[in-house]
Amino acid sequence: MEERRRKKFVDIPFQRKLLVFIFACSIIPAVIVAICLYYLIFNLLAQQMVIPEAIAYNLIPVAKKVTIIIFIALPVTLLIIWIMAVEMSHKIAGPLFRLDRELDNRITGQDHGHITVRKKDELRPLIDKINILLSKNK
Repeated sequence: MEERRRKKFVDIPFQRKLLVFIFACSIIPAVIVAICLYYLIFNLLAQQMVIPEAIAYNLIPVAKKVTIIIFIALPVTLLIIWIMAVEMSHKIAGPLFRLDRELDNRITGQDHGHITVRKKDELRPLIDKINILLSKNK
């Protein structure tokens, strides 16, 4: 029988570190690209125009459109990345949490037998090898 974890966030530091790392790896490049985009727009237009009024006249509408696109696309993209990161970390941190708990139970003698995990968990090959080791020690 398969068990379904209800919480996506298990209370282990590994999952928090992983999610902070993924969030930083997605937000930092996005901010750098946005800054470079503004710099490119302002720099190219400033080089092409000689009259300052013409620069302001052409630059402000472009900057407004770029700002709207960034403010719409960036949160949507980061939300998609965050959802995918939570799902992936859940498939790693959940079995890690369970493995730790199950091994503690076997060490103290409270539980015997194989450790069960879900089919889609990322640590399944490792847990299968631990089960083989547990079988040999019986």
